[in-house]
Amino acid sequence: MTLRLSPEEIGQRYDQIADYYEKTRTQTYGTQYIERFLSLLPAKGRYVRRQTILELGCGPGLPHTKQLVASGAKVYGLDISREMINKARKNVPGALFLRADVSRCEIERQFDAILAWDSLFHLPLDKQASTIRKITAWLAKDGVFLFTAGGGAGELRSTMHGVEFYYSSLSVEHYLQLLAENNCRVLFNELDDPSSHGHRVICCRKLK
Repeated sequence: MTLRLSPEEIGQRYDQIADYYEKTRTQTYGTQYIERFLSLLPAKGRYVRRQTILELGCGPGLPHTKQLVASGAKVYGLDISREMINKARKNVPGALFLRADVSRCEIERQFDAILAWDSLFHLPLDKQASTIRKITAWLAKDGVFLFTAGGGAGELRSTMHGVEFYYSSLSVEHYLQLLAENNCRVLFNELDDPSSHGHRVICCRKLK
């Protein structure tokens, strides 16, 4: 049996547990990092357009999409799961949502900030580097990108609510190298919880 699941298969598995996921998603999970992320966004003048934020793997919109919208930003949420997108539209009507596979979609615009909390680690391992490059291209100058990753390179499967999921990660050093190669300066790189077996939060700014 291969470890790997395609993004489409990941979406179907999230469809199966969407109700459970929505009910058990704590309203404070990761929110302190989202506050830090928002505080780092490039300043806009009083009469300039709202900040634009792209959230990759928005899930049911709780708590992070709701937190982003509350900041006053114009928020766009992407997710591969149909059920998650349906829930997000109900939970956060102030954002715009689209079902899409981030590793395959093309976006012809840039954003002031991009958030990918607990989503990129579902991509196939051989899509990690190209997706990071793509995301940094979607980031405007001075824009901020925050994502979570595993603590080491590799692939695994793990079960959530009786459903098996695929996870992958590059090494932290490889992620940092990719960011540097794509004109991004790391603002912080830390473990969000020492008990999380390496769950890491990386945040960077696009220099040019």
